[in-house]
Amino acid sequence: MVLGNEYSFRKLILWQKAQELTLDVIKLTSALPRANIADALVRQIVRSSSSIAANVAEGHGRFTPRAHAYHLSIAKGSACETDGWLDLLRRSGHISAEQEQPLHDVCMELIAMLTAKIRELEKLQPRSLREERAAYITNDEAFQDN
Repeated sequence: MVLGNEYSFRKLILWQKAQELTLDVIKLTSALPRANIADALVRQIVRSSSSIAANVAEGHGRFTPRAHAYHLSIAKGSACETDGWLDLLRRSGHISAEQEQPLHDVCMELIAMLTAKIRELEKLQPRSLREERAAYITNDEAFQDN
């Protein structure tokens, strides 16, 4: 809880959810057995998950919408990376599908929130500064062999 009426990234739901995700990742991974491979995966997922909130905070402190959006884009990439590490932890047998699912859901929620905020900030930028967005395929079927 943030006290006072000051302007602070700590009041952002997006930042709070990202912080909670990192805490949940830390709690989950602290129970894993200590082994070289598991330790490497733990370092990576803690790093990527903590990067989400860190970049939301840093972007919030930037002066221009473009700089803010840039840091949110990094946060979005870190949310995708975190979800990828969760998948690998599950596939390698370090966590169960039941342990992965709620964290995956939070990653997807954060990605959606970040995307919406980035698009909102892009509308504030002069047209000449906007970068063209790549069209991403979101349908998993596009990656399946026929």
